[in-house]
Amino acid sequence: MTANNDKTQLIEGLDDNALDHEYDGIIELDNSLPPWWLYMFYGTIIFSIFYTINFFGMGAYKQQDELTKQYAVAEKAIEKYQKEHGSSVDENSAILVVDAAKIEDGKVIYEKNCVACHAANGGGGVGPNFTDNYWIHGNSINDVFKIIKYGVPEKGMIPWEAQLNPEQIQNVASYILTAFKDKNVEGGKEPQGEKM
Repeated sequence: MTANNDKTQLIEGLDDNALDHEYDGIIELDNSLPPWWLYMFYGTIIFSIFYTINFFGMGAYKQQDELTKQYAVAEKAIEKYQKEHGSSVDENSAILVVDAAKIEDGKVIYEKNCVACHAANGGGGVGPNFTDNYWIHGNSINDVFKIIKYGVPEKGMIPWEAQLNPEQIQNVASYILTAFKDKNVEGGKEPQGEKM
C-alpha cells in the first residue's frame, strides 16, 4: 500500500466534513461543536441580556443605589473608629474649633480634669495662668495641643494622650484658647513665660 492509498483510506467517509484545503498534509475537517459547548455559549448570551437589563439601569438593581449604601456603611465605620480611637488630629494638624458642641465638650473635659491645677476661671493655681498674655510653652492651638497630649512632667503635668483621644484634646485646647486667652481674670497667678 502506498502513502496515497493510506491517506485515502484514513479520510474515506469524511469527505462531506472535509474542507477544501489542507496545510502541510493536514486536512481540516468541519466538525460540529459539542452540544454542551453550544448550550453553554447560548446560555451566556441569554444571561448577558438579563444581566445588562438588571445592572445597567432598567432593572431593580441600580449601581448608584449600591454605591450609596456602601458609602453609608463606610461613614458608620469611620464614625465608630473615630469614637474608639479619635480622629487623625495631632499637634501638627490641630485646628482651633469654633463649633459650639465641641467647645462645650472641651469645657466639660476641662472642668473634670484641669480645674484642680488651672482653676475654674483659668487663672492658674499649681499650673500656669491661661488668662494673661504670658505663655510658657506657646499660645497657638498646636502648642496647647502638644502640652496637653505630652504633658510637662518636670512641672508636674501628666500627659493626657492615654486618657483623651486626639479630638478631645483638640476640643480642650480650643476651649482654653477661646474661653480664657487675654481675659486677665482678677486674682490670677502671676505671669510666667514670655509675653505673646
